[in-house]
Parts: sequence; C-alpha cells; structure tokens
Amino acid sequence: MKVGIVGDAERVLAWEQHLRPHQLVRQVDLVRFVKDVGHVDACFILDDSPNNLDILLSGIRLGLHCFLVSKPPVEQDKLRAIARAADEAGVYAQLSHWPTLAPSTQWMMNQLPKPSLITIHKEIAHNQLVQPALEFEHLWLDELGICLKWIRSEVHHVEARQTLLDDLLPIGFSITLRFDNGALASIQLYSGAAQSHHKRIAQSSSIVLECDVIKQTVRKGTLQNNAHLFFDKEKFNPAKAAEKAALAFLKSVQMKREPSYSAYDALQLATVSERIKKRLVTFR
Repeated sequence: MKVGIVGDAERVLAWEQHLRPHQLVRQVDLVRFVKDVGHVDACFILDDSPNNLDILLSGIRLGLHCFLVSKPPVEQDKLRAIARAADEAGVYAQLSHWPTLAPSTQWMMNQLPKPSLITIHKEIAHNQLVQPALEFEHLWLDELGICLKWIRSEVHHVEARQTLLDDLLPIGFSITLRFDNGALASIQLYSGAAQSHHKRIAQSSSIVLECDVIKQTVRKGTLQNNAHLFFDKEKFNPAKAAEKAALAFLKSVQMKREPSYSAYDALQLATVSERIKKRLVTFR
C-alpha cells in the first residue's frame, strides 16, 4: 500500500517509523498539507489545530481513506458531516481515541464482544492535574468512549454527579449509563488520591475481564471444573499502541470493513457527553 502522512515534520517522521515495519506498506509520502498528498491508498492526518476536522473533511472529499490523529473532537455538526461525507465517498474515516485503540482494550473487546456490565474506577494522585477542570473532563471522556464503543447500543438513561472543592477543583465524578440492550456502565473518578489507581472490569454471564490500566495487564476469569473461577493473565505493551492502530486501520481499508474507531463512534461520544453535561448535578 502507498500511504501518505500529513503534518509537521517532527510528527510525520515519528509516524513514518510506526508505518515502515508493516509489510503492507510499500511507500510512505510525507507532506505538509492534505492537498499535496496525491493518490495514496490511505492517509494519516496529524493535526491538533482547531480546524483539524475541516482538514479531515477535505481529505475525505478528495476520496482518501483518512486516519485523524488528534485530541478527541466534540463538534457534533462537523463529525456528522464527516460521517455522511465518508459514506457518500465510499471511504473510511478513523479517529484516534487512544483508550479504545490500546492493545489491551482491543484484546478485551475481542474476548468479550457483548458485555452486560462495565465498571471503571480511576483514582488520580492529588498533585497530578495541572489544569484540573480541563484534564478531569478528558479523563471521563476517555472512559465514556470505551463504554460506548464496547457496548454498542443507544444510551437509554444517564445519571451524572460531580463534587467541586471551592467551586474550582473537581474532586469526584460519577456517571451511570443504562443502554437500550440492557447493559449498564459505571464510571467513578476521584482526584484526591495518594497514589493513582485505574481499573476497568467487564462482565457477561460467561466471562469476567479485569484490566489494570496502569500496569497494562488483564485477568480473564472463567468457570472451570466444579464451578471454580479460574484466571488467565495477559500483559500488553502500550508503546505499541500507535503502531498497532496504524496497522489495524490499513487492514480495515484493505479488507473494506469499518475502522476500529469511526466518525460515527466519535459522534456518539460527542452526543452522549453533551447529554451528560446537561444532566450533571454538582455538589459543592
């Protein structure tokens, strides 16, 4: 495959290193602007600017399969336009929601395609947040994105609570989501911990998965003989996340299947996050 990478020099060189090892890739073109990409089989756009969704849309209108590497976007109108344009052009648009694209998360989703319950508990060391309000919101958006992508159902009901200290510091946050398919997701955040902890647990009637996010280990629990719970353990390398995500996107283009995190997934995250903000009850 011939691949284009759009962005500033330092970032495109780093992503070139992610792509070169893959046997699928026979040529990599590095350019500054999407209009200069030319004919390629897939295009990576590295852009955190305020108009990055406009750049993605222009790439899609050029008929390019695009992977936008950026912070999670929340502009619903633009995401809706991107999803519609990708459908009309017959191309794929992927966005970089890294908690979902992480090797450990992808493995868990493959092991348990339809969880009935997801519980996430994250404690952040009290001195870890530099811009508390902004960073705290990104923390729950990361976890929300995983729940929405994994459960794959419309959100039926939302409950959201947060606690602020002196109207400034978000110290506690709780979200409960009920889905149309009967699944339930719970996200709990606390920013005053002495040490950071982060666990995600997903369950069904036949399997339980417990992920220690900081250590990037997953315990898989199943019933064995005499109804005893037995655990296998898997270890993952987070340094390979970008490389594996790039390969997965190229394979989705090659196999003509939906990418791991599409514009529709990003749109659902933006839509549900807006519902949460409107339902949010703040305790001071």
